[in-house]
Amino acid sequence: MIGRLVLVAFALALASPALARDPIGTAGSFRSVGWAQCKAPYAEWMQGACDPAPVDATLSGSSLARAHIERSVALLAQTRTEEALKAANAAVAIDPANVSSLTFRGRLLSTLLKLDAAERDLNAALMIEPTNPVLLASRAEVLLNAGKGPDAIADITAAIAQRPDDTDMLSIKARIHLSRGQVDLAERDLEHAVSLDPSDRRTRLMKAQAQFRLGQFEGAIDDATKTLAISASDLMARETRALALIALDRPAEAIEDLNVLLGPPGQPTTAVTLRHNREILFQRALLLAQLGKREESNRDIEALMLSGGKQAILRVQLYLRRNGFPDVRIDGERDTDFDNTLRNCVLDRACGRGITRHI
Repeated sequence: MIGRLVLVAFALALASPALARDPIGTAGSFRSVGWAQCKAPYAEWMQGACDPAPVDATLSGSSLARAHIERSVALLAQTRTEEALKAANAAVAIDPANVSSLTFRGRLLSTLLKLDAAERDLNAALMIEPTNPVLLASRAEVLLNAGKGPDAIADITAAIAQRPDDTDMLSIKARIHLSRGQVDLAERDLEHAVSLDPSDRRTRLMKAQAQFRLGQFEGAIDDATKTLAISASDLMARETRALALIALDRPAEAIEDLNVLLGPPGQPTTAVTLRHNREILFQRALLLAQLGKREESNRDIEALMLSGGKQAILRVQLYLRRNGFPDVRIDGERDTDFDNTLRNCVLDRACGRGITRHI
C-alpha cells in the first residue's frame, strides 16, 4: 500500500495543473499517458530531451526497483512509452518475484496492448497473491481485450467483491457487460462509478453511450455534455450527443456538434475517408435538407460522392433502384438526373436513413 501511495503522489506531482486526477489509476490499463509537457522542440522531445535522469546506481534492492518504476512513470508522463517499458523491465529484473513491479509492468503492457506479455506478468503475480483485487481486475481487462470475456467476468467479480467502490474496477466490469450485450447491467455499474467520482471522463462517457444504446437519449445527452465539460475535445462524447439529439429530432443542435466533428459543409476533413464518418456526414446532409438548407446539404453530398468514388456511386444507384427510383441507371457514373434523384431521396426520411448504409 505504501508503494502505491508513493507512486500516485509521484504521478500527480508530474501532472500538469489542469490534471486533477491520478493518471495511473487503481487497476487495469493506465488512465492516461502523456500528461506532462516538454518545452523542447518535438523532435528533441522524442529523442529524450525531457526524460528524467537515470536511476541512481548506488541504490540497491527494493529501493532500486522502486526508482526504476518512478522513472517509468515519469517517462509515461512524456509519452515515452517504450523507454518506460525498459525502465519497468529493469525493475522486474532486480526481483522477478516482486508483486508490485510485476503489477506495474503488467498494467503498462496492457496499456500498450501487449496482451500476452501483460497476462504473463499478472499470472506470475497472482501465483504469489491469488486474491489480490488489483491483479484480478487488471487480468480481467486483459482477458476482455483478448476476446476472452467469459473468463474475465470471474476475475472482475472477485475483485469488486473486495473493492465495491473502485471506479476503475467498475469501469472494467461495465465493459465486460457491454461486450456480452448486457447494457442494462453495464449502465448500473457506470451509474455507481459516476456517483463515486463525477469527474471521471471515461466512466461518464461510457455511461452516456450505454444510455444511448438503451434509448435513454436525454440521459445520454446530459452525460455527454458533462463529459465535454471535463474535456471539450472529446470527439466520442460529441458524437454521442449528436446522435442522441438526432434521435430526439433536434436537428439544429445536432448539426452544431456535427460541424465540430466534420468541419463546415463542403470542407470535409480527412476523417471523411473513414466509412463511419461518411455515415455521420450523410446524417448531416439529411438534417440540413430537412431544415431547408439545400445548398449546404448538397455540399456534403458532393463530398461524399467524391470520397467514395465509383463504388459508392454504384452502391447508391442499386439502393435507389430498389427503393422507389426504378429509372436510375446502374453504371457508377454521376449526372444531373442521378444527383437530383439522390437529393430527392435525402429529403425523404426513410430513404435518406437507409442510404447511409450504402455510401
